[in-house]
Amino acid sequence: MNIKTIVAGVVGAAVVGVGIADSAQAAGLVNYNFEDATGAFPGLNQFRFVNKADVSGWQTTDNNVIEIWGDGFHGVAAGEGNYFAELNAHKADTLFQEVSNIEAGQKMGFSFMHRARSGTDVMNLEITDLGLDNVFGTADDTVLFTKDYSATTAQWELNTSENEAAITTLGNNMRFAYSAVSTGSGNNSVGNFLDAAQFGLASEVTPGAESQDVPEPASILALLAVGGVAAGGALRKKQAA
Repeated sequence: MNIKTIVAGVVGAAVVGVGIADSAQAAGLVNYNFEDATGAFPGLNQFRFVNKADVSGWQTTDNNVIEIWGDGFHGVAAGEGNYFAELNAHKADTLFQEVSNIEAGQKMGFSFMHRARSGTDVMNLEITDLGLDNVFGTADDTVLFTKDYSATTAQWELNTSENEAAITTLGNNMRFAYSAVSTGSGNNSVGNFLDAAQFGLASEVTPGAESQDVPEPASILALLAVGGVAAGGALRKKQAA
């Protein structure tokens, strides 16, 4: 094997690794923990109905409004950071994001935090592949995962995909939808707090889950370094000969 072959192989492996990593990064949820605050957000110990245009990444089924709470309002601490959302804003709402540039065959994972506002609240997470037309609600949609989750006011519940069946991408856009199902208050405008909703490679989001590992940038640099050492060694042997 000559030097050109060694270097080409190392660089090729690095490029493939970068390509997969870029795909996974593109797949992540934007503003997953509602910390990308704008001037429209409430202060701490306050809440506000915020236009979805001011909550980066997120879409809503509740007349373009997302209810955002600041840490400490009504004695409720954020699950992560300073802000979180309430699914039951004016009604039983769905907050969702659609993500793209996901290669087929990737093992994906998720985690999110859920808390009740009163009694026991129930919400649903549904992950849908949008098919070749990349439009939700059409005949070629495929539901990859759906499950109801309950929580009380005692604490934030951390829910993950770690013990779930593998979620394997099909190569189309995907829709992540967090929907209010029921509230302990019995009021459709009171309940279901959501925070820290993450999505990505299963190995990154839920390290204990079976997944396809993707090299980190540092690993790619290490690969290049090893390749450089190998190439240098081959050159010295050739010169010595």
